[in-house]
Amino acid sequence: MATAVVPAFGERPQPAVVTAAGAPAPLAYVLSRHGQVQVLDPADSTVRAEVDTGAWATGAAVSPDGTRVYVVNGYAGVITAVDPLVGKVVGRIHTGAQLARAALHPNGERLYVTGSGVVAVVDTRGFNLVAAVRVGRQPQGIAVAPDGDLVFVANSQDGTVTVVDTKSSSPVATIPVGGLPQNVAISPDGSAVYVSTLEVSDRSGTVTLIDPQTNRVRWSQKVGRGAGSVAVTPDGERVYVALDGEIAVLDTTTYEVTHVQRDARSLAIPPGDRRVFLACGKTTTVLDGTDNAVLTTFHHSALDSTPLHDNGRGFDAVAVLFAGNR
Repeated sequence: MATAVVPAFGERPQPAVVTAAGAPAPLAYVLSRHGQVQVLDPADSTVRAEVDTGAWATGAAVSPDGTRVYVVNGYAGVITAVDPLVGKVVGRIHTGAQLARAALHPNGERLYVTGSGVVAVVDTRGFNLVAAVRVGRQPQGIAVAPDGDLVFVANSQDGTVTVVDTKSSSPVATIPVGGLPQNVAISPDGSAVYVSTLEVSDRSGTVTLIDPQTNRVRWSQKVGRGAGSVAVTPDGERVYVALDGEIAVLDTTTYEVTHVQRDARSLAIPPGDRRVFLACGKTTTVLDGTDNAVLTTFHHSALDSTPLHDNGRGFDAVAVLFAGNR
């Protein structure tokens, strides 16, 4: 565990980016497969801190104010709380069950973690489990609505999405979507829920739109081979999906799909920002969402010779997170 400001570890630093909301671009929290977290300032290409949670990571979420990162050490059955400001692990919950992904309530007071047929509900103020909500088989992706009222859970072995009421911590609907549901993303205005699903026979990927007002499927669109993480642009006009060896960009009005030839483990869009961040293993690549051109690439391997990487495992980026993303 360490806190440091490490000089640029990618290409030439880009000028500071101002988001569509007029605010400075946020810090990026990059998660590695082995459970490390790097706090990256994209404005000047510096790593502000790094923490090693010590076990394989399957998911994570960042508090709205950026003062906590919650890492799901899935195969160990542990939820780890990290203080990214000082670069330390500050808490652990041992669940005794295999876990998958995580999402935070917009107020930051409830953390929702999928795994072993349930959604575990964590009170982040005391950092303790307060509920376990039974959902479908092998839940994976999870997202919380912008108003905080509902949670949408992709049940990968049921072909369904479970809707959970956050006030009662109970399921209120089960929506058939078919295939193997993998990941969930909600439009910034809360009007659309997007689910990526996978067909086992040919690994074809589909994006399905659920209307959260009716809990019904509006449409489904094939996007290519694979069904990874999903992100929605701030204006809700496009959906990005990580596929096998490429990125699909889906126009939510025309349903037209275009592809970007980038191999990403996952992707994320900062709130109110035009950029798309791709976690690509040894690198994190940033695209300009207006034309999908590469803005910059951060090379994590450039830190391997520093004390931040004295565990010998290197850094293998699997996710990029932002405060305010649910």
